[in-house]
Amino acid sequence: MIYPFYFERDSLLHGLDPRVKILGTVAGIAAIMLYNDPVFLIPLFFMTLIAVRVLGKIEIREQLRLLKPLIPIVIITLIIWPLIYKPRPQGLLFGVSFSMRLLTFALLTFMLLMTTTQRDLILGFVRLGMPYEFGLTISIALRYIPTLYMLTGNIMDAQKSRGWEVEKGNFLVRMKRMSAVLIPLLVASLKTAHELSIALESRALGATKKRTFLYDIEMTGRDYAATAVILILFGLALYVRYGLGLGHVSIYG
Repeated sequence: MIYPFYFERDSLLHGLDPRVKILGTVAGIAAIMLYNDPVFLIPLFFMTLIAVRVLGKIEIREQLRLLKPLIPIVIITLIIWPLIYKPRPQGLLFGVSFSMRLLTFALLTFMLLMTTTQRDLILGFVRLGMPYEFGLTISIALRYIPTLYMLTGNIMDAQKSRGWEVEKGNFLVRMKRMSAVLIPLLVASLKTAHELSIALESRALGATKKRTFLYDIEMTGRDYAATAVILILFGLALYVRYGLGLGHVSIYG
């Protein structure tokens, strides 16, 4: 299933410059890395959920829907830690810690994607110093993921109409039968890539080092204020961790 990331809303987060949101996401992930105590990580996860709901107007159920694919990883983490760490209650504690850290990482990343259009996101990275070619590559990749997903479904439906069966047989047999889908998909992908390269060359991509933009972004007073708040919160996280010595539990004794 292809999950839609961007949600059209009239909110504070949607109105911020993408560079501010990129900075906030990086700072948030760095701050979460400082802690491994579930007493801190569990409240931080729920605080992030509420912050996205209030500042981004994204419903909590919509946020949880995006986190749903991570549930198997969370379950595996909760099972493995008690097995590899003794005493087991302490291992379970660390399993909860790393699960909460993973979910918060994902939620912060989804916050950026849910409140920023693809165009603004790539432009934000370019304005932060990323080469334009890299930004264009990421943009094209994001653009064609849903296209390739639908193309895969169409190929599978066409092959099934010809009597193709992938559900029967063991794992190796199924993998062999998947060639009936992978080969047409690869051919279609190469054809699309070739046509795309011709289109880019016809528009003189790379002819000049300096590019102009039809649409540009500009920092405003609200963006600078948000940046200041992000830096203050990150400084507070550093103070709590290293100044007060809270939020970290030694794994190795």
